[in-house]
Amino acid sequence: MTHPFLALEGINRQWGGVGGVREVSLAMRQGEFMSILGPSGCGKSTLLRLIAGLEQPQSGQIFIDGRNITALPPAKRGLSMVFQSYALFPHLSVAENILFGLKVRKVARSERNKRLTEAVEMTGLQGLEQRKPAELSGGQRQRVALARAAVADQPLCLMDEPLSNLDAKLRHSVRRDIRDLQRRLQLTVVYVTHDQGEAMSLSDRVILMNAGEIEQIGTPTELYDTPASTFAAQFIGEPPMALIDGAALGLSDSIRVGIRPEKLQLCPVDQAQIQARVSDTEFLGSETRLVLDHPAALGLAALQPGARHHVPGDIVGIRIPEQDRLLFDARTGKIKKEPQQDYEMRNRQNSASRDGQTAPSIIAS
Repeated sequence: MTHPFLALEGINRQWGGVGGVREVSLAMRQGEFMSILGPSGCGKSTLLRLIAGLEQPQSGQIFIDGRNITALPPAKRGLSMVFQSYALFPHLSVAENILFGLKVRKVARSERNKRLTEAVEMTGLQGLEQRKPAELSGGQRQRVALARAAVADQPLCLMDEPLSNLDAKLRHSVRRDIRDLQRRLQLTVVYVTHDQGEAMSLSDRVILMNAGEIEQIGTPTELYDTPASTFAAQFIGEPPMALIDGAALGLSDSIRVGIRPEKLQLCPVDQAQIQARVSDTEFLGSETRLVLDHPAALGLAALQPGARHHVPGDIVGIRIPEQDRLLFDARTGKIKKEPQQDYEMRNRQNSASRDGQTAPSIIAS
């Protein structure tokens, strides 16, 4: 069995018993793009610094391509980094910034020039080679940082919030550059971000962190469709998943029901499972977002196609399709049952009943 390209085993790093990360273990395939996502203070940047060698774990081990690099300095770990602050030398030209690491490593001039030509073409910096960072836009500076990572020719690239200093339009543009660069160079990328849009659009898999621990690891689809906890449900999605007390839907009060806004159905009040008051509406062009209030619900919202004419104060009926519900333990917040699992089980029950058989009772477990 082949070993993972990057592996962390039982990594701990805290300060006075607080902050940092606790018992983090994960494995990445070579060529994979993995984002570390989470709110401020969750430990994502600490985790990246541990992989880079800028922090040392108090316990646990880190392996890159099967080699134990836990005690190695950053320069000997075989990786490149792209920082939020660009980390460019202001007195050096674009070309000199890109090639700085290769000069330190005493790579031959002919090889340096070859890699420089490829990198500026790849990142759209042609014609800017002799400019200083102060003469560049934020997006151009970040492209210089990407070009520097490209010429380093290291199979592992760590990126720490590389787009957070850019405006929305530039973020979208440079995001495409990053994904294109990763694919062309077949890089293994660990990407730290607090922006779920970046993580979901860029990543093969996402590590969602909460209070120094891994809450869930999965593909963007898995995190969106089947969050492992109410924390994941509320963190992923815009608007996030609504959480409704089970008793409001005729279920146990030990359950919370999760429903995505696009799955929630509006209906006449006399056909509703619950009723809610419209507190706000947002017309978004292709759809309208309704923000809804109900005493037993958190984050209740509905997405409706096109323009809707509800106004704040309206009372609307709501249906929550059984096949689209997630069931969470109200005490632990952990997922209890995925919607399709529950829906298919009930369909089998109904089929068995129609065939004259006795079906077992189903209780959410």
